[in-house]
Amino acid sequence: MGKGKELFGHYNDLAKEKGPGSEESTYAGVLFQALLMLGERRVFELLEEADETGKKLHFEYKTDPEKGTKDLSGITLV
Repeated sequence: MGKGKELFGHYNDLAKEKGPGSEESTYAGVLFQALLMLGERRVFELLEEADETGKKLHFEYKTDPEKGTKDLSGITLV
């Protein structure tokens, strides 16, 4: 879990460096939202897996065609 925590900090540092609106800032926002949804331990595990496989964490949405809405339903590796 130590590596996941380091990766989380690294991505947040990049976001601060690049500033609002940057790809890095957007990804840091995804990581923060994942932290709120899944908890620290799971996010750090996913970050380690993402680093090993060359993937990133992304939002997963569930679409309700009747309402025409998309609701955030989880986090996945892409």
